[in-house]
Amino acid sequence: MSDKLRTVLLLHDQEEMSYEEIASTVNVPIGTVKSRLFLARAFLQKYLAEYMKGSELV
Repeated sequence: MSDKLRTVLLLHDQEEMSYEEIASTVNVPIGTVKSRLFLARAFLQKYLAEYMKGSELV
C-alpha cells in the first residue's frame, strides 16, 4: 500500500479524524481523501482475502 493511502487510512480509522481534518492535514481536497480511503480499504480487502486463501484453518 502506498504511503498516501496508508496515511489517510490511519488518520481516519486509528486517529478518528474527519474527512475535513484529514484534507487539511495532508493538504488535499476532501474528494481525494474519500478516494484514497476507498482505495486503501479495497487494497486491504484484496490482500486479506488472498492471505486467508493461503492459510489453513487450525
